[in-house]
Amino acid sequence: MHFKNIIIYILLIGYCTLSAQNRKDILFTVKDQPVFVNEFMRVFNKNRDIVVEENKKSIDEYLELYINYKLKLKQAYDLKYDTIGVYQKELAQYKAQLIAPYLKDSEITNVLVQEAYDRTKREVNASHILVRLKPKATPVDTLLAYNKILEAREKIINGTSFDVVAKQYSEDPSAQQNGGGLGYFSAFSMVYPFENAAYNTKVNEVSMPFKTQFGYHIVKVNDFRDSQGEIEVAHIMIKEHPEDSLYAQTKIKEVYAKLLQNENFELLAKLHSDDKNSSPAGGKLAKFNATKMIKSFADVAFSLKDINDFSKPFKTPYGWHIVKLIQKYPVKDFNSMKEELTQKIEKSKRYKIVGTSVVKRLINDYKIVKNDAILQYVIENDTSSISKNLKSTIFSINENEIPLNQFISYNSKQINKTVNEAYTEFFETKILDYYKDNLEKTDSEFAFTFQEYKDGLLLFDLLQNKVWKRAEQDTIALEKYFENNRENYYWKKRGDVIIASCTHKVKAELVKKLLEEGKELDEIKEIVNEGATIHVMFSKGIVEANNNKLPKKFTFNTEGISEIFNEGNANFLVVKVNKIIPPKPMELWEAKGKVINNFQDYLDQEWIKELKNIYPVKVNKRVLKRLIKQNKN
Repeated sequence: MHFKNIIIYILLIGYCTLSAQNRKDILFTVKDQPVFVNEFMRVFNKNRDIVVEENKKSIDEYLELYINYKLKLKQAYDLKYDTIGVYQKELAQYKAQLIAPYLKDSEITNVLVQEAYDRTKREVNASHILVRLKPKATPVDTLLAYNKILEAREKIINGTSFDVVAKQYSEDPSAQQNGGGLGYFSAFSMVYPFENAAYNTKVNEVSMPFKTQFGYHIVKVNDFRDSQGEIEVAHIMIKEHPEDSLYAQTKIKEVYAKLLQNENFELLAKLHSDDKNSSPAGGKLAKFNATKMIKSFADVAFSLKDINDFSKPFKTPYGWHIVKLIQKYPVKDFNSMKEELTQKIEKSKRYKIVGTSVVKRLINDYKIVKNDAILQYVIENDTSSISKNLKSTIFSINENEIPLNQFISYNSKQINKTVNEAYTEFFETKILDYYKDNLEKTDSEFAFTFQEYKDGLLLFDLLQNKVWKRAEQDTIALEKYFENNRENYYWKKRGDVIIASCTHKVKAELVKKLLEEGKELDEIKEIVNEGATIHVMFSKGIVEANNNKLPKKFTFNTEGISEIFNEGNANFLVVKVNKIIPPKPMELWEAKGKVINNFQDYLDQEWIKELKNIYPVKVNKRVLKRLIKQNKN
C-alpha cells in the first residue's frame, strides 16, 4: 500500500481510554524498540469510528500497516532526519498552529455574531493559490504543500504577476482559466481560516501562507464591495469540443432558440446540459453567493432582474451557459439574522478557535508568587542602572522561577511603555510560554497529536528518496515496470460517434435517412430545422459504451446508423457510429499517471521488505490474540 494511504489509517488524532492492565503492554517491537497497546489501539479505534463499513479493517490488518509505518519511522530517526532544518522549521510552525486553539477563550459568541454579520454585508473579491491536501492529510504531504506555497508567494513578492504564478502552482483546476480569481464572497462562503485571511488582507496585498482543510493557500485581495446577497438559479452548460471550436457555441444557440420558442428550461437542461451534477434536476444549482461561482458566471446570474428570466448564451472557462433566475436572497437586517448566525457559529470551528486569551484562567490555575518589592524597586529606579546579572526572582510560576534579569532585558527593548505596562505584558507572556512549554505534559490529546505529527514529518525526505523521486525521475525503471505490467493498462471498447437528438419521431426518421445518405451535419440541420425552430441537435466525439449521452439500450456492435431510440420526454435519438475502437493496450504516455502511482506502490512494498531485514519485528502474539478477541465486534 502507498504511504499516503497508510497514513490515512494511522496518523489520526484521538485518545483511547484503556485499562491500567493493558496500557503498558507491549504489542510488538521494532529492533527491540517497544510499541505499546494503547498507542496502537488509539489509532485503531479512531479509524474504526470514521471509516465506512466496507472499508473497515481488522486488528491484524491495521497491525500490518502500523508495523510498516514504524519501520519507516525507525529508519528516519536512525538517519537523523529530525535534524534537517526544513523539518525543524515546519514542526515549530505546526506546534504554534496546534497550540493556537488552547490559547483562546470560547465565550465570544456575541463578538463572532457581529463579525459574521459585518462580513455578510461586505463582499471581498480575492484571488488565491491552492496547494491541495486531502482530508486527514499526512504531515509529509503537509510539508510538501507548505514549501510549494511558500515558493509561489516568494515569486509574487519578487514581481511575478499573481495570475502567472497561480497557473504555474495552483492545484485549483479553475486557476488555468481564471488565474486564481474567486470573484466576490462573504461570511461562511469559505472555511473560516480562508475567510479570515481574505478579510484581514488589504487590497492589492498578498497574505502569508495559511492552512485550511483543503490545503495551503495564499490570498490576494482585489476589492471590497457591499454584498449582493445570495441567489438561486438553474443553468444549461455545453462544454467546448476539442475537435470543433464552434460546436459548443452552435449548440447553446440552438438551445437558446428553443427557449425563445417557450420550450421548457428544465427539460432542455436534462436533455442537453453537460453539467452532470445539475442536469438531472433541470439544471438547478444550490443557492450561492459569489464564492460558489467564478466571476463570469456570477456576474450574469446576479444581473437577472425578474424570476424566470433567463440570460443570453455566455461563455466561461467551463463552456457555454444559459442561466435562469429562480430566486434572489438579499442580506437581512441584524436582528433578523442574529439567531441564524448564532446557530451557524456555535456549530462551526470558529467558535472554538477564535476568542480571548486564557491568561486570566491560567492565573487562577497556577501557583504564582510575585516579588512585589523587586518590582517596586525596578519601577522606582532607572532600569539601565540595574545589573542584568541580578539573580533575584521577579515572580515564579508553579515554582518555576523567572529571574529579574529577563525582565530587565525585556523592558529595555520596549518603546513608549511604562515599567508597569512592560511588566504586565512580560508577565502574561511568561504565563503563556509556561503553558505552551508544558502543554505536552498536561494535555494527553495534544501530546499524542504533536508526537504523531513529529514522527510523520520525519518521513518526508526519506520517502522522497526511496519512492517519490525515483518513481518520477527514474525513467528507465519506470519503463521497465510498465513493460512488465502491460496487462494492467488498456483502453476499453470505444466508439467515434455522432448522436442526433430530435424532438419528434418523424424528424428522427428524417435525420436517420439523411445520415444514411451521407449528408453533412450542417446540411441536415438546415433541412430538418425550420428557421428558428430547432428539431435536431448533434453531439459527437469518442465515447465509451456506457456513456450517458448514448441511448440506454445502445451497444457498439457495428459501425453505421442505429435504429431510432425513444428516450422519453419528446427525445428521440439516432446514433451514427463512424468507427468502433476495440480494446487495446495503452502506451506509456497514455497511462503515465497511473503507472507512476502503481510504481510508487511497488517501490514502497520493496522498501518495506528491505526494512524488515534491517529491523527485526517481534509481535507479542498473546497480546495480539487478546486484542482480536476484545474487538471482534
